[in-house]
Amino acid sequence: MRKFAILLLILTWGLTHRAMAQNREYPNAIHAKLNFNEYGLLNDEDAKLGEGFEIGYFRNVAPFLNIGVPVKLGLAKLPGIAGNTVTSSLDVVFQVQNVRSEAKISPYVFAGAGYFLEDFKNGHVQLPFGVGANFRISKYAFINAQAEFRKALEDNRDNIQLGLGFVYLLHKSIPKPADADNDGTPDAQDPCPAQPGPAATLGCPDADLDGIADKDDLCPQNPGTAETMGCPDQDNDGVADKDDKCPTEAGTLDGCPDSDRDGVADNEDECPTEAGTVRGCPDSDRDGVANKDDKCPREAGPVDNNGCPLIKDSDGDSVPDDKDPCPDAAGPYNGCPDTDGDSVADNLDKCPNTAGPSTNYGCPEVKKETKERLEFAMKAVQFETGQAVLKISSFQVLDEIAEIMKQYPDYNLRISGHTDDVGSSENNLRLSTDRAKVCYDYLIYRGVKESRIRSNGYGEERPITTNKTKDGREKNRRVEFELTLD
Repeated sequence: MRKFAILLLILTWGLTHRAMAQNREYPNAIHAKLNFNEYGLLNDEDAKLGEGFEIGYFRNVAPFLNIGVPVKLGLAKLPGIAGNTVTSSLDVVFQVQNVRSEAKISPYVFAGAGYFLEDFKNGHVQLPFGVGANFRISKYAFINAQAEFRKALEDNRDNIQLGLGFVYLLHKSIPKPADADNDGTPDAQDPCPAQPGPAATLGCPDADLDGIADKDDLCPQNPGTAETMGCPDQDNDGVADKDDKCPTEAGTLDGCPDSDRDGVADNEDECPTEAGTVRGCPDSDRDGVANKDDKCPREAGPVDNNGCPLIKDSDGDSVPDDKDPCPDAAGPYNGCPDTDGDSVADNLDKCPNTAGPSTNYGCPEVKKETKERLEFAMKAVQFETGQAVLKISSFQVLDEIAEIMKQYPDYNLRISGHTDDVGSSENNLRLSTDRAKVCYDYLIYRGVKESRIRSNGYGEERPITTNKTKDGREKNRRVEFELTLD
């Protein structure tokens, strides 16, 4: 029973995880099926096969959720009763179904509750759940196959039911859409309902036959491309000839070439073969004066002083020493360099040799997959009961953490041990501290530097859930691994 429930849970997750949006156009369905029931094997008796039929109505209420009301009637061989018994039931079930408009097979899982009667008098509650699939035979019709387990709130009444039947989607006929200009595109979809045009332009005229409707074509009499809004582009650089400053030369800057790729077109670049920032020319000291005009190309200075500094500026970055946080290292960020080019000055960058966003102090952010593996490690690192001794299965997980530390050389690792509240606080604190230390020692053995790891035990002080249940206590017994920059 327990294994069956676990399997059903896995199937439910799988279907909901990849479920496509339901076809909300036809939310209502009816079904009829033939059922076969069996009561004996689940109640320590010989097989007792019975049969019956079922009808029902289902309604789609969410992108992958249906609610249904099946009614069943049949003959069953019930444990403890000689001969056949007329059985009936009325259920309310919730069905999670993977339905796509083009799908040939639509699997689903379901669960619910219902009331069951024997010979229309003796009644009790049953909880049905199971799996099934609909096999499409037309746009609105399906063959249905279903396997169902019914947990009875009455002794000796658990049963299994297998069903085979027919499902039909309720629908309305759709009238043919109006098409005033008779161009094959319905008026509701035709931006030009009074002017016939080809399907390629959604029913709008296209005088130059370039696949762009005249109403959207900036050059309706001259064929062009969609990229240039229907205008010609003789050099095929993505800039229409009418806007191209160099219509016969392909380029990336207003249609003109940029040989040194410095963002200044060759026809305006004073140094077309050297990338630069001052009218396309290099500026080594970044003082706004091009090297060719700068009398102090290695020392930053104002333009009106020919690029030479007016006051002491040891590193030549145009930031006076008395205001420069980095007076011996030139840089564009208030006088400080940015070694890794991440726009975070070295004096503020906790990882000056590795690029990262400013929101993370200039350090590379930990990838989502890495965080997930550290979260997994909290559950996967296991110890012998009541001891600070790693189980063999934990070695591979800790090896993976050691590899993560190699991938993030600028980060440190915080190891935190925790327990549930069973036993004395002193023993729990000692056990959590020892377990965190064991993980610390293992990672040192695997080559992680001691200076990059800290371990602490917190005993029962920091539970993540209740200690009143077995599952809760198991979750609270853990060792956490966290990458930090401190």
